[in-house]
Amino acid sequence: MKLMKSLYLLFLLFAAQLGAQTFTVEGRVQDADGQPLENAAATLLKQKDSTVVNFTGTDSNGSFSFKIPAQNEPAFLQISHDKFRAFSKKFETVHQDLKMGTVLLQRDLVSDIEGVTIKASPVRIKKDTVEYNASYLKVNPDDKIDKLLEQIPGVETDADGVMTVNGKPVNKILINGKPLFNKDGKIAMETIPADLIRKIQITTSKTKEEEFTGRTPKSDSVTVNFNIDERNNKGTIKNFNLGYGTNRRYDVKGLFAKFQQDRNIAVIAGSNNINVSDFSVDGFFEKNNRNRAANGRTASTGILRTSMAGFNYSDKIGENFDLDKFSLQYKDSNLDTFSKISRTTFFPDYTLDNRSERSGNTDKKTFNFNTDASLALDPLTRITFSTGFSSTATDLTLENSTSTLRDGVLLNSSTGSSRGNTVSNSFKPQIGFIRKFEKPNRSLSATLSNIFSQNNNTNFNLQETLFYQDPERNDYRNQLSKLDNAANVFRTNVKYTEPVSDSATVSLEVNYERQKFGRTLNVNDFDEPSGGYSIFNTLLSNELNQNNSLFNTGLIYNLNRSKYNFRVGTNLNTTQMEVMSVYNLQNYSFHKKFILPEYELMLNYKFNKTTALRISNSANYTVPDVNDLNPYVDTSDPLVTIQGNPDLKSTWQNSTNINFNTMNVAKGINFYSRLGFNYTDNDIVNYSFYDETGRQFRTFENISGNKRLNFSTSLTKTYKWNGNKLDLVPSFSAGYSYRRGFLDAAVFTNSTYTVAPKFGVNINLKDLMNLRASYGYSFSTSRYANGRTDRTHTSRQNLSLRVTNYFFSKNLFFSNDFTFVKNNNIASDFARSSYFWNSSVNYQFFKKQMILKFSVNDLLNQRQNATQTIGDNYLEDREELVLKRYFMLSLAVNLNSFGGGKK
Repeated sequence: MKLMKSLYLLFLLFAAQLGAQTFTVEGRVQDADGQPLENAAATLLKQKDSTVVNFTGTDSNGSFSFKIPAQNEPAFLQISHDKFRAFSKKFETVHQDLKMGTVLLQRDLVSDIEGVTIKASPVRIKKDTVEYNASYLKVNPDDKIDKLLEQIPGVETDADGVMTVNGKPVNKILINGKPLFNKDGKIAMETIPADLIRKIQITTSKTKEEEFTGRTPKSDSVTVNFNIDERNNKGTIKNFNLGYGTNRRYDVKGLFAKFQQDRNIAVIAGSNNINVSDFSVDGFFEKNNRNRAANGRTASTGILRTSMAGFNYSDKIGENFDLDKFSLQYKDSNLDTFSKISRTTFFPDYTLDNRSERSGNTDKKTFNFNTDASLALDPLTRITFSTGFSSTATDLTLENSTSTLRDGVLLNSSTGSSRGNTVSNSFKPQIGFIRKFEKPNRSLSATLSNIFSQNNNTNFNLQETLFYQDPERNDYRNQLSKLDNAANVFRTNVKYTEPVSDSATVSLEVNYERQKFGRTLNVNDFDEPSGGYSIFNTLLSNELNQNNSLFNTGLIYNLNRSKYNFRVGTNLNTTQMEVMSVYNLQNYSFHKKFILPEYELMLNYKFNKTTALRISNSANYTVPDVNDLNPYVDTSDPLVTIQGNPDLKSTWQNSTNINFNTMNVAKGINFYSRLGFNYTDNDIVNYSFYDETGRQFRTFENISGNKRLNFSTSLTKTYKWNGNKLDLVPSFSAGYSYRRGFLDAAVFTNSTYTVAPKFGVNINLKDLMNLRASYGYSFSTSRYANGRTDRTHTSRQNLSLRVTNYFFSKNLFFSNDFTFVKNNNIASDFARSSYFWNSSVNYQFFKKQMILKFSVNDLLNQRQNATQTIGDNYLEDREELVLKRYFMLSLAVNLNSFGGGKK
């Protein structure tokens, strides 16, 4: 009853907001020549504090129209456009429609209105960059900059934390054009306060050579740059968080960062046992732990304890030296895991069921050192430097048990335990040279790089495998293995670009790579009389040395016009592979040579500044892995015997992608659609069969005809009224894959169809509530040929609701995050439904510099992590260990000062 009353009250408040009296502001924007200006921003602001009442953008005819509530105090209408000076008009009050008629924007007319700060446009389009004014995005008082991205149309983050913008993956996140610790931006996303950001720029990712020369980027990935306001780009961030809860859960962390124009210094440290694996200073509850495991299997499953410390420094030293990054990081983590897996494999005459359970503990210590810098020798010449060093020490203990049944009859079972440690080191230096010439678009670039790595592993293995149909094959192992890996990879690249017209260039690129790999595995069996591991196992011990030479020559033609960009390229890959190995005291040596032609095509057509179509097609080869080629017999797993195939051919893959996106600021619409098709020839697949004991024998074969089709689309429609905002976000994805392979030494085919509609709603009621809700349903069905079953299907429902309420005061707010997941077809011994509810009460005080938070993780104590997967010829159910309910009280302190004031 209380819940119904609360919902009814919320409905009345929402209806009251919708029913408030509103007026229309409308007009038309042109330049001095009378041409309509599209995507000009029209904004009404209050005079006393420049608060935005409402805004919109002009359409293709230069027209705009938006609703506002009555204004009882002075306000200003601002109209702005890129490369034009803003127009402003003051109104003492607004109690009627404002019909502005035609407004002319002048390129050189400066408009200063006394008593009001003129804000930038909400959205600006600059070539391939979309720029958002952060002041128009609604976030909570304690939010970091990751919450700003969630307010931008077209930005999505999947269950594994992979972020996309209009379907394109994000591969760089920068602060003022530079990375903070790492380019993936996780540290910056969860530590930098949102209220420091002035604008957010989203653009196509570029290499250093493309940035310096201004050349059109080849990438289909996206870079997000958070720009701190110049007045705030001088000061300090001092954030601290202390949290302790039930079950001895704790979270302690702190960040100190100093910004001074081009110089940034950051120090961060923390320790927790609440599954936060990355750096974070505040808001971990909603950000890191938020339903990810409940949404699907992720790397964060298990119970994780992490301690970490890091230092990052970036600076512009003098006029010519730019230090993008100098960072040191240390992390000490411990992870407890448990998983239960049930897999059913379909064969022509029978089904094979595999059941397994695995538990383990991993203790890992990692140290990383990275630098990235550039030196300008003159305005046309730049040298780049980068180094990376990583050292990791890992201790692992593992226990597992498996069983195999054929049509319900137990064939074999295995139990085992292992413990070991691994030490890995790598060093990656690189130097580059970029030269522009007086002639536009002519350039020369070259890079030299090396990768040195070494890996040493020591492992104790105790295992018992029983074959119930043939007990004489029972396998018992008590072994010590020592594995040493070493790699030395040298790479060089030279690229020359010559203009053939004012808009076209031809580039010649040459790449050479030399690879040296070495691996030695020594296995000793336990000798009971001596009490030590002194019996050398010749069957499992082996040695491998590999020398590869790769030479690639490519020619690229690029045409860059105002409306479109076209690129066509072709290259010839030559790969030589020399392998020398020893297995079971026998020598296996072979030499392979591959000559592989490849090509790429790309057309990017811009209908206007906000609408574009990109079509790309490419074909490339993948050389078989040495382990797939080497013909030795590997019996390291008593249940699976593997032998390589030296006759494998290179895999040829052809990919086509079509991406369409458009934005209409005036109508509040953002839309994208993406279609991808992939065809594979000579795909490398497993060729296997099982004997009567359930033991698998596997090799590798080529097969052709595998293909995959994927489609996704999303629409964001925004409504604004009285300072409030409503986003409706319907989306849809579908996929089709056709797979051919070998099943018990016979060819099989599998066709899988997947559909996944989703609908999201985002509501921001000013000073009252922020709500984000979504419901998704996915359905997959597979059809098999030459299998015992001809069809399987699985379906999944996912409901998520995140709401923040400000019912009583701006300083007191409530956060609730709820997710419901149901796997409709999962096996009966797995949890089909998962209810995951996080909740917190937050009180902001001491001039908004402190936040006291009482939170609960998994309020219902119902969190589960069960997933179901359809494979080429199998159906798998999996459940893994996750962090369950705990309560925590935490204090966050934000002592930030920027531009001479505190934030």
